Amino acid sequence: MKCPVCGETAAPLPAPVWGTPEGASTDKGSPRDLPAALRPREKLYARGPAALTQGELLCLILGTGTRREPVTRIATRLVRRHGLAGLRKLGTREWRAERGLGRVSAARLCAVFELGRRAYGQERDDRPRVSSPKEAHRQVRHLARARKEHLVGLYLDAQNRLVHQETVSIGSLNTTRTHPREILHPAVLTMALGFILVHNHPSGCLDPSAEDIEFTQTIRRAGELMGIELYDHLIVARGGYTSLRERGVM
Repeated sequence: MKCPVCGETAAPLPAPVWGTPEGASTDKGSPRDLPAALRPREKLYARGPAALTQGELLCLILGTGTRREPVTRIATRLVRRHGLAGLRKLGTREWRAERGLGRVSAARLCAVFELGRRAYGQERDDRPRVSSPKEAHRQVRHLARARKEHLVGLYLDAQNRLVHQETVSIGSLNTTRTHPREILHPAVLTMALGFILVHNHPSGCLDPSAEDIEFTQTIRRAGELMGIELYDHLIVARGGYTSLRERGVM
């Protein structure tokens, strides 16, 4: 197009661009957009891992973000939402449910936190320790209000920490019958070193019946065959609890 004043041909104006081309990012949150000294990897090499924030450490583990969200934003969002204590409790399903994380990133994060637990002996440190009948009763006091008889297993590790609690069966008002395999199966699955049985007496009586004692001896012998020790059997009612081990009947 010629200029009406000077007669020269002007270069055509570029076509207007509305929005951002698909796949392009307008976010400047990528580590590449930061000064070199502030990038997590360079900062770690220069000052050591202790100098990094939790978000920066998580950023290094993730490595890359998505087309819509840079890795720094993903890492910051995860830390703000869960905190460090919450992050270490997330499982594969919870990680996969987080926006911006795929199968590879979720697996990587699960592996990192599991290594941390094993390296520092913090696996299941948030689980209660059950080293006495009183501590076992503290876990199952709610059974005193049950109107039917419940049989519950408390499965413990080598440090007597509760690794699993399961209601094995729910019986009639005055009896619970179950097979030893149903009690020992959770112990095998959780690699428990030993376990405690608990059942309630809706009648309120804290004395073990002849059936209770016979049942306890059967489970104890079955556990011995598998190398899983039955530590105790508690009877719970509104008046408190009775330990069969303290009674000397097991």
